Amino acid sequence: MLRILRWLESHPASLESAWDVPRSLSLEGIADGVGVVRSALFQPMSLLEEKELLFTRQAHVLGGGRRKRKVVHITQEGRDFVLQNSDEKVTSRPDASLKIFGQAPTYTSLIGREKETEQLLNHLNARKQIHLRGLPGIGKSTLARSLAETLAKDGKEVRWAGIDAYTDVSMLMQRFGFETTTMLDVSSYVSLFIDQPELTLIIDDIQAVSDRHKDAFSQFFSSLEEMNIPTILIGREPQPFATEGPVLSLGPLETKQAIQLLGEEMDDEKRTEIADRLGGHPLAILMYDDSTPLPEESDDVRAYVEQVVLGEVSADVHDAIPPFLMLPFPVPAERMINPEDVSLLDEHALLRWIPNDLSMEMQHLVRNVCRSNLTENELDKLHLESIEHWSQHSDSFSSIAEFHHRIQRGEQDIGSMLSQQATVLMHERSGSFATLLDEAVVLQPENIELIGLATQHALNRAELDVAKEYISQAEGDSNLDHLRLQIAHFEGKKGTIESFEKAYKALEDPDEKLRLQLSVVSRAIDDMVEENHSEQLDILERMIQDIRPPEEASVRQIVLTSLVVMKHSIALQRGDYSGAAFLRDQLISIASEHDTLVQFLSAKASVASSKPNTMEFALTIKEVERISEHLKQPLYKASLQLLLCEALLETEPFRAQHIHSTVDITMIESMETATANRLVARWWALRAFLEPQQKVPSIREAILRFRLSGCPNRARTLSKQLHQSI
Repeated sequence: MLRILRWLESHPASLESAWDVPRSLSLEGIADGVGVVRSALFQPMSLLEEKELLFTRQAHVLGGGRRKRKVVHITQEGRDFVLQNSDEKVTSRPDASLKIFGQAPTYTSLIGREKETEQLLNHLNARKQIHLRGLPGIGKSTLARSLAETLAKDGKEVRWAGIDAYTDVSMLMQRFGFETTTMLDVSSYVSLFIDQPELTLIIDDIQAVSDRHKDAFSQFFSSLEEMNIPTILIGREPQPFATEGPVLSLGPLETKQAIQLLGEEMDDEKRTEIADRLGGHPLAILMYDDSTPLPEESDDVRAYVEQVVLGEVSADVHDAIPPFLMLPFPVPAERMINPEDVSLLDEHALLRWIPNDLSMEMQHLVRNVCRSNLTENELDKLHLESIEHWSQHSDSFSSIAEFHHRIQRGEQDIGSMLSQQATVLMHERSGSFATLLDEAVVLQPENIELIGLATQHALNRAELDVAKEYISQAEGDSNLDHLRLQIAHFEGKKGTIESFEKAYKALEDPDEKLRLQLSVVSRAIDDMVEENHSEQLDILERMIQDIRPPEEASVRQIVLTSLVVMKHSIALQRGDYSGAAFLRDQLISIASEHDTLVQFLSAKASVASSKPNTMEFALTIKEVERISEHLKQPLYKASLQLLLCEALLETEPFRAQHIHSTVDITMIESMETATANRLVARWWALRAFLEPQQKVPSIREAILRFRLSGCPNRARTLSKQLHQSI
């Protein structure tokens, strides 16, 4: 009884009159927290209520639908009783001040598992990566959560995240609770943990990783292991990853431990019979109810769930279950088709919760049993119902869920539907969109539209091998030639500029030809390196001469302005400052000297023409810094800030570091244009020198970014620096 009171006492008294209360104060939440079946609470709670140590009322449980549910609060007398009996040995309650971040489940009292706990602690102290395996519902997460509590009480930091088929490494980092710039090189995320010797990572449901993200997660896990980051990887068999570290396979509880899940009010003989009949399986025991018969000795847990737990529940529960079987990932309770069914299923211990965002899903053991009994027609009907539900919402979360069901149905027009949503989903849910595309391509391997979209998205994510694998399915199809050129450019193959020249010369559409010309020249200017400098400038000037502005006045003016900007960059590269000034005068004649573009180009020219370690240079830097602070155009602003960093890198590194920290790199990255991508690459390249402890991961990231944005020369130069660093 003291365990119940201690659980309730950890909640503030202010909740006693609140309309919204957490699930941890419902009967289901208390049972989870104390670690017993719900029925084991009834008798001790009745006694505690008679003694006025707790009271019950009806309130709204967060995440549990709209109807009121029974909740429990401790009285002041109950709090006094806990204080007076604080020396009595009971399982300790969770401490909200502990450093446990991310998606850690609600703390639950651990029954048994002393040997396994000791093994895990020994491996973590040795800074190992541990694979914790076992059947669904066997208690893997409960064991890990208890261990997290122990680690946190020792002053360590624990970060917990779960995986589903639509999770990539970037999303995993968000679930850990990190706010960080997206990294295309997933191994670079490990740099976040380098200076945290007291950190432990726990990653749940690794068996759910999709084939699309398997290689990236393998790379990430390997990097964690190489850096000796203590990690627990929780999953079921079969696991998609090769085992490098120690493996701990979790089996059923011993009978003397399993009976504790049934509470203390039932006699030992009855508890022993229940535990033995259910094979010591914790979830099966926690789903036991006095009103349901026990299975025969020979029945396994799966049969028990199917024939007894689900066989004995009411028709309302049976009717509520199907939509929950179709969830591709945990979902906030209020977003379900019938939110009121959440509390109904929760009362029968059929749901699994993620507390930090009140998301839930069906217990995996129950889901697997129920789904295996559905016919193809029943599955199709449920997919249709889910599509109708999720299509009523316009957010990206709903779109991912909707497309999942459309793909599982095998809808033939999925390629065009994904294309329409591509821009939003690529930006907001890149990893989930990648999984959707992969699933669609597997079902429709001859759909060129899908292959092209999947290849382009893989390139956007700098996943070259994935892009090459996709496009290999469409060999000889000329519609994807532009993607083959991008792949060649990404790989840094010699002669890719010439290949682009041939490509745009062969184009018959003048608008498409002009677009490609401007794009190729623009990125080639940003790809300038010292090697073959003069030769590169000659090629660029020749390519600019080939550009023919259109006749339409509005478009012609934009193209002419772009050409002036390109010629201005080349003039600065050649050291022809008078020629650059002449070009700026041309712009001033049609705009003004206060025009944003003119100010930007003038600032660039000032920095390029000033000699370091002179009074003129110091004044120039100060003036350009002032200009950058007042520029409203984000790309111009960021470009000048990075130019200042590059100019100050050798002489004033601390000042350069300060300017670098003021660049709004997240906003620039969100723009997702070629120019923005190249600025992000420059930001990472500078970070490698301004933060020496992050040099290697920053260079790796910069290399990928430059390749992604079509700058193979810059990528090759950084690759040489990387090899020298290693």
